Amino acid sequence: MKRLIKNVLIAFVTITVLLTVLVVLFLNWARNPYGLEEERLGPKGNEKLPPISPIQNAKNYLLFSQYEENNFLIHLPVPNEYIHPSNTSSRLIQSYAVGIRMYYPEMYGGFHPKNRYLLSCNGYCEGYVFANIDVNADGARVRDARTLEAIRKDRATSSPLYRFEDLNSEFGLDDHFQVRYPVIEEKSNGGKYSTKEYFLKRDQNGEVQYLFECSPFNPSPGCSVRFNLSSQPEIMVDILFGRHLMNHWKDIIKSADMRISSWQPQRIDTIREH
Repeated sequence: MKRLIKNVLIAFVTITVLLTVLVVLFLNWARNPYGLEEERLGPKGNEKLPPISPIQNAKNYLLFSQYEENNFLIHLPVPNEYIHPSNTSSRLIQSYAVGIRMYYPEMYGGFHPKNRYLLSCNGYCEGYVFANIDVNADGARVRDARTLEAIRKDRATSSPLYRFEDLNSEFGLDDHFQVRYPVIEEKSNGGKYSTKEYFLKRDQNGEVQYLFECSPFNPSPGCSVRFNLSSQPEIMVDILFGRHLMNHWKDIIKSADMRISSWQPQRIDTIREH
């Protein structure tokens, strides 16, 4: 009898362990069914960083590419005046991206007294420009090409879910159109808040140089555009600003590029140990 009970207990424990292992394996598969390598932050395996000296009076970011092989990083020191005083740090901060709030036309940091009601206008009123900075090997033009290809496919379907409207060109740009979503508008009693507006600027070869995406019917209408930093093409900058500033799009891109470049971001290759 004792032997029978012992065998039953062993069998029960074995089955419990096996079920636990199967559940863990299933959960891991469900989380990553294609067996892709998890996104990583920082060096891995036989990689390591060379000595890096933090820049004084700045928040020092080490920006890694989120999706590409991390064989290099960008050391981006952001001056303290662009950082909230309670958020300053002397540490080297590893990250995929950093968000910076600047003010046009000077593109300086801090709080501008003319915009004391910043929170009530969602951050895009007056002259505020929000810049998201990350490392991307593909570049802004590749990202824009993917966006435009997705729009082209949607337009080709003639689906009632989308309404494409070509508009007159503005602001010295080339193409201008908007995409409306009738179902969403109907549910919001005719509100056009979901509408996306697009402006294209083409280069001399007819290729898309800049793609502006706007939300013209939001309470604080805003526009965004991507570009690669002239001093470090590995850095992609995505800026967001009020639509009322679209007349100044050239100067905003140039000013943001010059300001971020003035912080002297540096590419640092990781060291591979053999």
